[in-house]
Amino acid sequence: MSEAIDHDPNGPEEIKADIERTRAELAETVDQLADKVNVKAQAEAKAHSIAETATEKAHQAAAAAQSLAETAAARVAQAKATAPEPVQHALDAAGEKAGPVAQRVSQTTAPHRGKLIAGAAVVLVLLLWRRRRSAD
Repeated sequence: MSEAIDHDPNGPEEIKADIERTRAELAETVDQLADKVNVKAQAEAKAHSIAETATEKAHQAAAAAQSLAETAAARVAQAKATAPEPVQHALDAAGEKAGPVAQRVSQTTAPHRGKLIAGAAVVLVLLLWRRRRSAD
């Protein structure tokens, strides 16, 4: 039997290295299993991901609304330029009265845009979470 040990192609250093590799692989596997059963961490990660997506969508919607407003303003300006003179005067008068109101509304809501976007993101996350829970 001692003869078999003497002819072992794996020396003690190779065996130790193999044991360390096996330990590392086992530790990685245990970490992966722990991640799979950590429902709270998964839910937090998913909520964070959904919140980021909702925020991105809200920014896209704001950009689309801005673009639409600019297009509408250009069309109104074009229509006004081609309208008869009495209509142009009426539009000017309406613009003079509505302009300050629109400006006040814009100034009032501007500081709260971030809060509104964040609130919309939270509501979206809750709705998606509730939908997923009811589907299970």
